[in-house]
Amino acid sequence: MRALFMDFPQDPMAAKQRYEYMFGPALLVAPVYKQGMTTRKVYLPAGTDWYNYWTHQRYHGGQTVQVQAPIDIIPLFVRAGSILPLGEPILSTATPQKLAKIEIFAGANANFTLYNDNGINYAYEKGDYQLTGLKWNEATHKFSYTGPRQWTVPESQLVTVIGN
Repeated sequence: MRALFMDFPQDPMAAKQRYEYMFGPALLVAPVYKQGMTTRKVYLPAGTDWYNYWTHQRYHGGQTVQVQAPIDIIPLFVRAGSILPLGEPILSTATPQKLAKIEIFAGANANFTLYNDNGINYAYEKGDYQLTGLKWNEATHKFSYTGPRQWTVPESQLVTVIGN
């Protein structure tokens, strides 16, 4: 979790946002901070496009938008050029994590490294883990990967490109 100005130092408005933060390099979170709010104004930093995670609507950065914020949906935006691997629910770290889907938010080249270990001991300290590199090429609109395949379904069923 980081304040917006840490990722967007060239945007003076980013430093003024007290109730928004980056979660990792891709997600901008705008929590509801007053009881009873059902809409929320969200500043989207300049220099990139943003997608509303829930509606997939694309916005240009450098503007404030008003979004719906019902009690069960937190305003969440994804930076264009991001890959979000989403796993199936698991009950314990001892259960192997399977990918449910990979969402690619088009607009720029994107890379993501999937990490996987057995989840039950410290064998990862001795190199017993797997890394899979995920890549989106914006120019060719192609998804590719390197390393072990960590899913069982065909990529056509796994990968969803948003904004393509």
